[in-house]
Amino acid sequence: MPGTDPRESTAIVVGEMGSFPHVVELPERGPGADPVGRTACLLADVDRSFEVETTVTGWRVGHGGQAILRRARAWMSQDLEVLEESMGAHRGPIKIQVMGPLTLAARIEDPAGESLLRDRGAVGELAGAIASAVTDLIARMRRGFPNAEVVLQFSEPDLPAVLAGQVRTSSGRLTYRSLEPPIVQGLLRTVLDATTTAGALGGVRCARPQAPIQLFIDAGARFVSVNLDHDLPPGDSLPKAWEDGVGLLLGCVPIQSLEQHVVGDREVSSMLRTFMDKSGFGDVPENVALTPSGGLAHLDPARARIAIERCVRVGSIARDEHPEVVGG
Repeated sequence: MPGTDPRESTAIVVGEMGSFPHVVELPERGPGADPVGRTACLLADVDRSFEVETTVTGWRVGHGGQAILRRARAWMSQDLEVLEESMGAHRGPIKIQVMGPLTLAARIEDPAGESLLRDRGAVGELAGAIASAVTDLIARMRRGFPNAEVVLQFSEPDLPAVLAGQVRTSSGRLTYRSLEPPIVQGLLRTVLDATTTAGALGGVRCARPQAPIQLFIDAGARFVSVNLDHDLPPGDSLPKAWEDGVGLLLGCVPIQSLEQHVVGDREVSSMLRTFMDKSGFGDVPENVALTPSGGLAHLDPARARIAIERCVRVGSIARDEHPEVVGG
């Protein structure tokens, strides 16, 4: 979400989608509020070997970042407390997100300045640390929202590049060796199994072309979040996921267009209806939710509100809850 005030952003989230709210992320605050730093502060609480510090290129394993990590923890606590004030008695789903193990490994450097991806042992240890960290995070969520269903999203935007061996080394001239799908699936299963054991609903978001949907499902994801404005994998991965009861969070609201103008209902719903037709769905399944196609932090608060409102509105239209506005 945009801005630095969690109360303002949480008010937008609760006001527009109170039936499925999420804990806000406000990266404009600075290092420690970004997805990598936010997840790293959770890791440092369970495994000090994964303490990180900032560098000119991002984040690196090291013990010089205690002040930033303390700040990141304080921001996380504040964001949770603000949502608890208005939604503590909520009885539906509440979502929080962390960075997944593959993208986190790609974006954190080792002491030599290379991505953790180059050391498969380190990636495995990182996945284990994330599993422990999310167990604690889910327990915190369950204390704050005792009647809610906790939904934990692992964000994996870099996963297609990891699988394809396209993540570049520090020199930029070479790339790291790709990780085989069975290894990736095992790493994801580590964190997803921990999520399930802790009593939450775990899934994966990958808003990039060629998201490996079936791999997510095989790893134990209870939901997958992908964009409909990208070329989805061939075959019937999404329809099969729906049939198997896996939740689908489909990115339909094009954020790039929102930067220029207000997107109309027809423009947003066209991607959804095209997908529905190709997949053979007569109606929007109950286990489908609509999302923006990307993060909203770079928008102003008014357009962020429009993006969320549009998801809710088009979802209602597509389900014929308000058929009178279809032509609007």
